[in-house]
Amino acid sequence: MCMTVPLSFVNRKTNIFVGTAGSGKSEIALNVSLELGEFFNVNLIDADVINFYYNLRSIKHIIANKNINFISTHFDDKSIDLPVLSGRVFEVLSSSNGVNIIDVGGDELGSRVVGQFKELLDKKGYSVFYVANIYRPFNSNEEEILQNMQEIERILGMNITAIINNSHLLSETKPEDIIRSLKIIQNVADKKDIPYILTVVEENLFEEELLEEIKKYSLVYAIKRYIIR
Repeated sequence: MCMTVPLSFVNRKTNIFVGTAGSGKSEIALNVSLELGEFFNVNLIDADVINFYYNLRSIKHIIANKNINFISTHFDDKSIDLPVLSGRVFEVLSSSNGVNIIDVGGDELGSRVVGQFKELLDKKGYSVFYVANIYRPFNSNEEEILQNMQEIERILGMNITAIINNSHLLSETKPEDIIRSLKIIQNVADKKDIPYILTVVEENLFEEELLEEIKKYSLVYAIKRYIIR
């Protein structure tokens, strides 16, 4: 079992985190970026152009002075329009300097910002990780999650390559809440024929019974929640 991000699952070129609003993809993208930044140059791309409250822009102070190049529609309290964002993203994706982490917003616009670079990404290589939280609206069962995945794939024009289980209820999360999610996420992974690679757990929930149960399905990824408490 792995408590930190396993480098074996990270694509050394581009890693795209997708999911519906509130799934926790921004939180995971940030945690992965902070860990990878200890070893590599990291380009952290915030493609969440709609959500102004729970996104990477709210934690820009955390990545200051880190080995992370942050690209966003909003930075230093200034806004840039989508053509400028697209130009910056193209520049980064075309470069071979660093590992790219892309947080795609839970809306069609954010997906289209990234989807326009499909041809370039096909050449360079990429992974698309679907972040699932069964306690968010319209994600509570296999059918809903599969429908969301299909819609994201349609907009991106790319296939989701793996699933990450980030099921939680913030500070109200109990071990049994995570255990309840495991089979649901595994069934989704089986139906999509993709790997179920990580289950996200905050360290305060670590207990032997929970970790042993997760081990039957995936690796454990311990994160710190910076964006939502």
